[in-house]
Amino acid sequence: MGKEFGSTELLAKAGEIVAERAREEAQVLSDKGEVEERMMTELLRVLRLMEMDLAMVKAAVKEETLGERLEQAKARCRQAILVALSF
Repeated sequence: MGKEFGSTELLAKAGEIVAERAREEAQVLSDKGEVEERMMTELLRVLRLMEMDLAMVKAAVKEETLGERLEQAKARCRQAILVALSF
């Protein structure tokens, strides 16, 4: 995951952009009444946690720590995808 973007900074930035875009799309659906409020709340919660995980990836110094944080960020991304697919 980290190697595809060249650096942890680029990975974190890409994650921020994806999270913001997902928020915007979810808000459009919510405004149209196509998404339940609790699902919207859950998606926003997971996206925020994903952004926090990516910030931790960016801050990692040791290779071992980076690997652990990348795994956590990947898991959070999968969780966000599952929530979004439930819309």
